[in-house]
Amino acid sequence: MQAVCFDFDGTLVDSEIFHAENWSQYLSGLNIDISAHDFLVDFAGVPWEIVANHFSSVANLPHTAAAVVSDMERLTYKAIIERGIPAKQGALELIKSLHGSRPLAVVTGSPRNYVEGMLAHLGWLHYFDHVFCGEDVKNNKPAPEIYQLACRTLGIAENQAVAIEDSQTGAQSAYTAGLRLVVVNDLHPVGQDLTPYRYDNLLEAQAQQASWLVAS
Repeated sequence: MQAVCFDFDGTLVDSEIFHAENWSQYLSGLNIDISAHDFLVDFAGVPWEIVANHFSSVANLPHTAAAVVSDMERLTYKAIIERGIPAKQGALELIKSLHGSRPLAVVTGSPRNYVEGMLAHLGWLHYFDHVFCGEDVKNNKPAPEIYQLACRTLGIAENQAVAIEDSQTGAQSAYTAGLRLVVVNDLHPVGQDLTPYRYDNLLEAQAQQASWLVAS
């Protein structure tokens, strides 16, 4: 494999419950009652603009979907300052083990300001050759477009890149694009029909690195 692409939320940072709690809080102010747990069940890994479009359509919100995303970005930045978002266990170790051996990229449906801000806060931004975000493509995950853009920019064929994902949305995007898919998730059975490379955490994925990183 000639490059490794990392999803961000839930893969590199332990942010899924963080975002679910923020969305639950925000939506409650718009008289939409959804718990963080229920939000995770339906929207884990789903790009924010798709979430915003969903609630704008089903609840007749007084805001446009773009305004909802903008509100959520402000709420998220405030929450990051107040609470922070921890890195996923083993993330830095895996990044360091790969850095310098092949190009590394972040491929995420999340907004650029948030992603690059978090990477800079963690001191990780310099490890990545590129950061691809939802606003870079017309059709965000689960469409394959963002992974196709990543491979095109990196100058490699899709079947020569690895994608590390934690959600079904992201896994479907990478699989459809033709990347070798690695799923890391200890809570949900993601990607069972898409890849044999499934691990509970990044430490386990790193220990099995030879099996998914070496070209077949």
